[in-house]
Amino acid sequence: DTGGAVATVDLFYGTTTPFNSPTELSGLKLWLDANDSTTITHSANAVSQWNDKSGNNNHATQSTVSNKPITGTNTQNGVNVLTFDGTDDGFSLSQDISEANLNAFVVLKGHGYLFSNNSDARSLFHDIGSGRRLWWTVGSEIFNDSPAAGYNDSAYQLHEFSVSPGNATLRINGSQSLTSGSGSGNFKIDRIGLKFDGTTGVPTWTGDIAEIIMVTS
Repeated sequence: DTGGAVATVDLFYGTTTPFNSPTELSGLKLWLDANDSTTITHSANAVSQWNDKSGNNNHATQSTVSNKPITGTNTQNGVNVLTFDGTDDGFSLSQDISEANLNAFVVLKGHGYLFSNNSDARSLFHDIGSGRRLWWTVGSEIFNDSPAAGYNDSAYQLHEFSVSPGNATLRINGSQSLTSGSGSGNFKIDRIGLKFDGTTGVPTWTGDIAEIIMVTS
């Protein structure tokens, strides 16, 4: 839910009652929360570490000063977000995530590289002259220059990237935007906001990220 007083993600798994905390989910893989200042290590607002609240200690880190996202500059409904400059800002995860069944929920605003993992997995929004569209690779390329219904890079939105064997779905603010039955392999993530390959002309994440929750299903 991107409205109201705070940016929140309510998860429903076989129940009509939302969980009070993502930590109640047995399959929780990652939880990054920009509004929890105790999880953010920074110098002059440049973030070197964003701690994972899942209990898995899969922290997001950045040691290069010029590549550190910024905290404390932008907010969404009064809630802190991290800001990425679209040039080189982003994080590496302490541990690779690689799952055949994975749901990644992100409260965000912007475009560019969102997730990547070497050359065989990446999720990004880019404009090659026909508006910003989705490229998404999970083992093989599932979406290529695909228009994503409901996507707006100038508004805060909740995006859900869901993968199960043979299927991949993008939901935006709870509504299905794209789906495909051609997916293969695991959803792999070891970087947030960064490119998988320095030769690509697609920018790193350009905009804000408020919260990331990843859970197996």
